[in-house]
Amino acid sequence: AGDMTITSAGGRATDITLTTLGVPEVAPPAGGAGYRITRSYYAMDGTPLEGAAFAVGDRFVTVIEVSSLERAGARLMVDDPLPAGIEIDNPNLLRSGDVAALGWLATDDAAHAEFRTDRFLAAVDLRAGVGKVTLAYVARAVSPGQFHRPAALVEDMYRPRLRAWTGTGSVSIGE
Repeated sequence: AGDMTITSAGGRATDITLTTLGVPEVAPPAGGAGYRITRSYYAMDGTPLEGAAFAVGDRFVTVIEVSSLERAGARLMVDDPLPAGIEIDNPNLLRSGDVAALGWLATDDAAHAEFRTDRFLAAVDLRAGVGKVTLAYVARAVSPGQFHRPAALVEDMYRPRLRAWTGTGSVSIGE
């Protein structure tokens, strides 16, 4: 694209609003301010899963850990978008997403959690001095292919400058 000149019909100075959209060529690395968030995958027996390769039908546990870099309390919103090809296991069969049957996993209670078709959302009340929250849900690989894995995000609902995100990547699901 070359240079562009914009003039008003009357020849007088005028204000304009310019909006641009784009996707970065290179995804930003994990980072943030005030918080740290990590996402990891485990087999149903608690064995850590290295990498992101699954077979159709594989069930696994996604664990989200949020650490506060401050000692103050906060109300946090956690958003973990799912890669295409992965669905959250029917939370109604797990008593509203309860992972208590997984004895190896210690999680914290969310004030509110939603198991949507495209993401896991949770509102968390972080008490002052606690410093860390662990959330989890059971997911299943349902469609074969190579898919983009978006970043998980945590945001302080009343101080939006305090937020953190995981790195992005890809997920491979085989037959």
